Amino acid sequence: MNQLQSAALTLAGVTLAFLAIVFAIWWSRRPRPVPSAPRAPRALGDIRLPKLPRKAAPEPDVEISPSRLARISRKAPLEMPDEAEAEHDPAPEPDAAIEPVEPALESVISKIEEDAHRIEKVDAAEVTLRLVPQIPPRDAISTNSWLGGRPRLPAGMEWPKIDDQPADFLAQIDCAALPQDLWGGLGPRDGALAFFIHRRNYDMRVLHLRDPGMPVAPPFTLNDPEGWFGPLGGLGHGDLAPFAVRAFPEWPVDLVAIGPDDADPRSEADPDEPGNALYNRVYDIADPAFHPFDWGSMTAMVALLEARLDSLVTEAVPPPGAEAEDIAEMTARAAINREARARAEEIIAIVHDSAVRDPFSPGDATAVMAGLHAIHWVKAVATLDPETGEERIETITLPLTTHRADANLWVHDYQTILFDRAKHAWCANPDNLSAPTRAFYEPWWRDLAEREMAAMGHEPFRHILDYDDEHEAVLLELPTSGLMSRRFGDSDNLVVTIDKADLAIGDFSKLRAQVSH
Repeated sequence: MNQLQSAALTLAGVTLAFLAIVFAIWWSRRPRPVPSAPRAPRALGDIRLPKLPRKAAPEPDVEISPSRLARISRKAPLEMPDEAEAEHDPAPEPDAAIEPVEPALESVISKIEEDAHRIEKVDAAEVTLRLVPQIPPRDAISTNSWLGGRPRLPAGMEWPKIDDQPADFLAQIDCAALPQDLWGGLGPRDGALAFFIHRRNYDMRVLHLRDPGMPVAPPFTLNDPEGWFGPLGGLGHGDLAPFAVRAFPEWPVDLVAIGPDDADPRSEADPDEPGNALYNRVYDIADPAFHPFDWGSMTAMVALLEARLDSLVTEAVPPPGAEAEDIAEMTARAAINREARARAEEIIAIVHDSAVRDPFSPGDATAVMAGLHAIHWVKAVATLDPETGEERIETITLPLTTHRADANLWVHDYQTILFDRAKHAWCANPDNLSAPTRAFYEPWWRDLAEREMAAMGHEPFRHILDYDDEHEAVLLELPTSGLMSRRFGDSDNLVVTIDKADLAIGDFSKLRAQVSH
């Protein structure tokens, strides 16, 4: 039993008690008639009319002295006041007035109602919800809340539109799993809420689906340059855009209620930090964690490599006045890079040929990565002499699969593509990825999930221009998320609010969507 129910029972008990008191006082002070003693019935013949004298005889006055009265009652005789004193005696004081109970009862009722309202308001303010992505995901059959992917629409329902255009699907939340105190107890607790957004502006449509059906695939890809598609690492734009999976991954979430004393799973840390840390360190994609896991990821890898081979310096072009030693080094570097390019192109051709006629196998991926690792390329890197401060040219030689921040040919961009493709494959079935790949990416995804976590029923995480916490409730807040491939504004948060009166009656037609700053 929660505090609101306890307050309601207390109010009922106090009301009954005061009604009983009022009834008892009235009963004790009501006028009571004095019944006369019953007479014995007479026979009809015994009834006689009395003979009255024509003139009534005067009756003698009988006076009992006080002393005689005292002897009879065994009490001291009373002193009778004379007539003059009797005339000046004050009127007898009436009984003390009974204080009305109605004002007191109303005061108690008012206080209990205020306490109940205060308890309800505190509960609504304190109970919020976090949408925690499942990593790893559990059984898909038991998944009832998720972000992105496909909504479960009732059979026969058309894809929702906004301004006569198919809308982007953002999330579907199981109402039966919502805490009872979320939004102060307002809103539905059956069916599901499905969130859709216009493809180019912040118009929202939220559907209360009382009988969700089977998953329905979106009727389009996220190819609108003004839309909300924004995967990690800028994969949605530039020369990497063709390699992106243009969809929001379908990610199951747990609905975690957060009270005032509960630990918050959400983190305020910078979501870009893990990716930046990886870029700044040396790593090698010959590691099994970075191997392609299907023909899609394999062909994307070699297509990127083929495009970046043009960046290799394969011709020596010495600047005017260059010394012979510098020219010789440049010529040697160019020769190494020409050989590296030729060997890499051989491997690329083998992959393209195999992709159209052979099934994919992890062993093929291992062989390709080993072959690329055996190829070396060189680059001239300008550094400063720590003693003299003068610039000097250093030649570094790296395997074609090794990344260094100062020699970023193609490896880190391939890793960005793999990150994107791996999360989509993993959401469909975690077994699509190898154990080393999952061991590398799952902690990273979990870290990002904490830093980009969605929420419901809370104060907005960032400032929004128009929000009244007394009359409005946050229906959903979605941060920009590289993990979920969505971007709002300049890495801002999408905040969807609703008037509490509309939420109470289940009217989701008057939503407001804003971007926090």
